[in-house]
Amino acid sequence: MKNHKVLNFKTMERFGAAFLFVVLLGLIAGTSGCGSSETPLDAKTREAIDSLSTAQIRVLRVELDSQCQMARVTQMPHLVDSIKQVRLREIQEQLKTVPR
Repeated sequence: MKNHKVLNFKTMERFGAAFLFVVLLGLIAGTSGCGSSETPLDAKTREAIDSLSTAQIRVLRVELDSQCQMARVTQMPHLVDSIKQVRLREIQEQLKTVPR
């Protein structure tokens, strides 16, 4: 159960970083486009946005993949065991109703 709390905190921390990145990206795009909203971004700004987003996506993908692997190892056995116990109870209840 302790790993579950740590996993949630790390996930929240990563999503917080992603949220901060999106806010900063919005500020950059907002301040660089002081003209009309239909004015296209210049090549340098588009390249900067592309580079920043690609780097952030790469970091987040690695983090989320490792968290998924950790969850698979720590949570999957418990979930499978729980499902198995429920199913065994259902089978026992069905067997009680079978005429002999």
